Amino acid sequence: MDEQVLAMLGSLVEIRTELGETVYQGALDRARLAIAYEVMVEAERVALRRARLHPDGNVVRLPTRVVRPRHAEGGHDEPH
Repeated sequence: MDEQVLAMLGSLVEIRTELGETVYQGALDRARLAIAYEVMVEAERVALRRARLHPDGNVVRLPTRVVRPRHAEGGHDEPH
């Protein structure tokens, strides 16, 4: 771990000690949300950069289902 992560962990320990479990849990939840937000922002930046390079998008196109015609005699679909 780097120094910034250790400092953040130290801050969380101090919050728990000085302000109690409820405030600690709130700070921890907000820290997780802040991390998730930063990751989401970066993912969107990457997607926008890729969109400029690939104007059709980054979508994987799945094959469409082919409907087979019914048999004239039995009226049942062919087994797949």
